[in-house]
Amino acid sequence: MTKSFVLLSLSIFVSCNAVAQPPLSVSSPEADNSVEVELDSFQLIEGYQANLFADETDGVANPVCMSWDPAGRLWVLVTEAYPQLKPVDQADDKLLILTDTDADGRADKTTIFADGLNMPTGFALGHGGAYIGQGNDLLHLKDTDGDGKADMRRVLLTGFGTGDTHQNINSFTWSPGGELLFCQGLHAFSRVETPWGIRRLDEHGSWRLRPRRLQLDSFRRSGGEGNPWGIAFGNWGEPFVKGNGAGVFELLPGMVSTDRIVSFWGEEMKIGQTQVKSMIIELAESPHLPDEVQGEMLIAGYFARDVNRFQWETDGAGHRLKPQPNLMTSSHNAFRPVDIRVGPDGAIYIADWFNPIIGHYQASFRHPDRDKTHGRIWRITAKDRPLAKTPDLSRMSAAELCEQLSSDWRYVRYQAKRRLADLPKNDATAAVTKWISELDDSDPNLEHHLYEAIGVFESHEVVNRPLLERLLVAKDYHARAYATRVTGRWHDRLESPLELLERSVTDENARVRLEAIVACSDIRVANSMVVAAKSASQPTDRFINYSLTQTVHALAPYWRPALSQGRLDFDDPADLIYVLRAYGGQDVAGQVRSLILSDAITEKGRRQLLALLARVGNANDLQTVFSHALRDPQLLELLPAIVQRRRLIPSGSVDDNLAMLLNNESANVRAAAARLVGIWNQRQLVSLLEPMLQSDDDLVLAATIRSFAEVSPDLAVKQLQPFIVNTQNQPVVLAALEAVGQQDINAAAVAGLTLLSKRQNDDMLGPVLGAIMNHRGSALAVASALKQVNVSVDDAKLIGRWLSASGYDDAVLVDTLKARMGIQQGQTIAYDASLVRSLAQEVRQSGDAVAGKQVFVSSLANCTACHRVQQAAPPEGALSKGPNLSAVAAGLQLELIIESVIWPKRQIKEGYEMTTILTDDGRAFSGYLTSETEGSVGLRDLATGKVREIPSETIEARVNKGTAMPSGFTNSLTRKELRDLISYLMSLKPGNDRFDFKGR
Repeated sequence: MTKSFVLLSLSIFVSCNAVAQPPLSVSSPEADNSVEVELDSFQLIEGYQANLFADETDGVANPVCMSWDPAGRLWVLVTEAYPQLKPVDQADDKLLILTDTDADGRADKTTIFADGLNMPTGFALGHGGAYIGQGNDLLHLKDTDGDGKADMRRVLLTGFGTGDTHQNINSFTWSPGGELLFCQGLHAFSRVETPWGIRRLDEHGSWRLRPRRLQLDSFRRSGGEGNPWGIAFGNWGEPFVKGNGAGVFELLPGMVSTDRIVSFWGEEMKIGQTQVKSMIIELAESPHLPDEVQGEMLIAGYFARDVNRFQWETDGAGHRLKPQPNLMTSSHNAFRPVDIRVGPDGAIYIADWFNPIIGHYQASFRHPDRDKTHGRIWRITAKDRPLAKTPDLSRMSAAELCEQLSSDWRYVRYQAKRRLADLPKNDATAAVTKWISELDDSDPNLEHHLYEAIGVFESHEVVNRPLLERLLVAKDYHARAYATRVTGRWHDRLESPLELLERSVTDENARVRLEAIVACSDIRVANSMVVAAKSASQPTDRFINYSLTQTVHALAPYWRPALSQGRLDFDDPADLIYVLRAYGGQDVAGQVRSLILSDAITEKGRRQLLALLARVGNANDLQTVFSHALRDPQLLELLPAIVQRRRLIPSGSVDDNLAMLLNNESANVRAAAARLVGIWNQRQLVSLLEPMLQSDDDLVLAATIRSFAEVSPDLAVKQLQPFIVNTQNQPVVLAALEAVGQQDINAAAVAGLTLLSKRQNDDMLGPVLGAIMNHRGSALAVASALKQVNVSVDDAKLIGRWLSASGYDDAVLVDTLKARMGIQQGQTIAYDASLVRSLAQEVRQSGDAVAGKQVFVSSLANCTACHRVQQAAPPEGALSKGPNLSAVAAGLQLELIIESVIWPKRQIKEGYEMTTILTDDGRAFSGYLTSETEGSVGLRDLATGKVREIPSETIEARVNKGTAMPSGFTNSLTRKELRDLISYLMSLKPGNDRFDFKGR
């Protein structure tokens, strides 16, 4: 797109919007620019008031941005030269230090830290001075003699683009680990030479600098809307970025360094927006502010002359915003909020650019109405609430600063960490190491303290693997997520970093998985793609899909050659399919055909790709694969599992070759061939298959049983039912059960329960029930079989628990099992709001959480079969089949928890909707949907945890069952047990609840 077209488009946009609303970019100057008149124009929400902190009489004219230092002084960057310096003028923009010496809420001292600057667009305090973005350069200025004025100026990096003055590098923000993040705009073409090579960014996006290593990385289009301006971090390091349009964006998914272009404006990661253009994000957190705004995002509406508020909450791996009434709005044409900061007194400070004209394209750079002389800093306080007090962190020792890392207030923690980052490495790391060793293990905020601590090590580029590994297995997913990010940062100094990330990439929490993908993208080796792709078999969302797709492209120079050379082994072929689709579109088969023809391909690589071609290719491809398999026994052994659900037969004749393979000396080959006879419906080979039912090899016998039922269904029940006995090994029994079940589910249910009633151990219970229940009509068949087979009370309980944990909730079957257990039948309780209220009152008055925990872990309630909590962990290796309840009380009020327990279908957590899929061969599969494409549906089986890929063409119907939690399971609990169980659930809150704000 040409620049002239962009300008034309913007002109059309402005013209169209000018019809619908007053001019926002170019306004008429006010007749009275006094402080009093502007203050009178402010409309604040009830309970707040404004006062002037500083203005032009303090040297503040056209303030760009501001920042507080550990001593409680406000640094403000001002520019008179912006947006363009006249050729005859000498640039003299400044970085000011404003001090309120008498704590009356009004600055009374101004120090000029630096002058002679030329249109600076951003700064950050750090390492004994200030980092400043000015034109092409990133500067670092220091005061070495203590007079408050910079006397040393150094160009750290140069080559940043200056395509347009409002698009130069800006929004300098420290990460929790001491990285300096900043943005640049659409027309800035940057070429920056670093010790790590040249880094470039040809358009809008964000930068990340690790100052102690001068390690710079760029992230294209990671801010959206052309000119991102504003970066902020949540209390667990969650990064957000603000476009200079209306949008607010999730930054983390875009922090994959690649040249791939997703879309022109890069808006895929938008999580909310203001009504018109705005900038900057600040989090409203301080002891001074009322509860209703704590933790909210504050955004500077420089176009609409307002300050916007947003609550934010988790949305899968990312977040979403909920707009709230504006904090303030002004009718004054010159009021232009461009930065917001919470100060050391807990008040909200607003930098007011003060200019009726802010547009570049809409008015001349030298328009006479551009105001070059005014500028204000406003202070917003809550009425009738005490101001906050912060200690002077600028004079504290390293040990004293470490104590501040456990403060309830993020401002104090931030300033303490910045001071620790400035101290000598050995002093800071020794102090924080000692502080960690003295932390109380029972402190509910321990993991957040450790999160703050690891940031100190990061800021000094000191690797602390024990602390990292401790956080990687933390109870709070926020801590695990951040530690995963640190693993990516330290990867070049860690032994086997991908082994650490393998756990995170399949974590039960989506945010941890997202962090793992982004971390893998930083490790530029082929196997990083294998590890990152493991996330594809987990539940995904738009944030994960975006980052994983970007990672596929970022790592393509490494994984593509390795794949063709057979040096990559994907655990799940679906992971490789995802990677190929993300890289080259939907034609995966075409990509595989091309890779197979590579001159560099190895035998192992060809086998892996041929196996994938069998999974995604057409009938001709399948014929090709089978031809190769005739000469490659390992490939032949892979084929049955691959093609079993495809309903695709090779394009050519296969019976002669299969007949030959049935007599092969290898049992593995005979088993594969026998299975392919059934899958490919080669009925002409039934006479060769039948004698193999006498095989003494379990693998061959199981394969033969399955195929015999498919090519000779009329004889299946009679011939195969005798194999469902304890004298046969498990693979044979399961094959016979499934084969009989295909033809007669009632016969299979009777045979299966008879087998279980005579079993020698419990190892057969789950597999046998699973083989029965994967058929239509299985619930009624098992209910009927329970009346015919002598199933003991204990076995009925075990069967009931397995069915409950696996998501089977058929009313007839449940009632039959209860009758066998001797439990009196109870009708499902109808929803009753009065019951909710009375039970809630009982919980508050006399609930016993300790007793409730015993109910939770007891076999009576069977809660731990599906749910995890920190205090009552499931058995080692157990699957997580339901939502993690470790912090359930932080997200649901008491009444909603009661409804979720008694009437589970009323409150279903996203991602845990139970679905049953009926296929055209009479099978029924139940589980959680994990993915859906044009060709298949992924369904996670609750019994095994494995994802089953079901071809779309075989699906006859879907049944949304709502929840895997059985209705009426509380009928077997006494009123006291129910009350205590809910009391226990109400006690499950995160230890760091002081960091979880309203709306999160």
